[in-house]
Amino acid sequence: MTPGQVRKRILADHQKLRSMLDALTPLAQRFERGDTAGAHSLREQALALYETFAAHLLHEENTLEPTLRARGPEGVRYAERLAHEHGEQRELLRYLLSRLEGQPCPTLLVAREILHFAEYLRLDMAHEETTLLTAAALGG
Repeated sequence: MTPGQVRKRILADHQKLRSMLDALTPLAQRFERGDTAGAHSLREQALALYETFAAHLLHEENTLEPTLRARGPEGVRYAERLAHEHGEQRELLRYLLSRLEGQPCPTLLVAREILHFAEYLRLDMAHEETTLLTAAALGG
């Protein structure tokens, strides 16, 4: 893939993730306020988000990291930082999944964890877009 294609694909992934967050966040907020009617939907949508995010991480590792590394020493630093962040994000995903798996209904604490993850993911995507997905960083 060219750097431009990598950027376009990752931005499309980010848009999909944002759409999922837009649907999930209000469910978690209602659950947090005591409306448990959407508990099953909250759980299912959170699981789908986590699965989509995990696939996104893999895609970035297969396309963005090599593209960054090809940019020389600065790109290698970016790629290594990205790889480190991905390792941490995978640990977080394992933890969040363990909180939902085998539980037919999320707890209040899990709903709050979902909200915190949603906020974190939005910030992470914005950061990637302004640092790693620029023409200067990608060279394209």
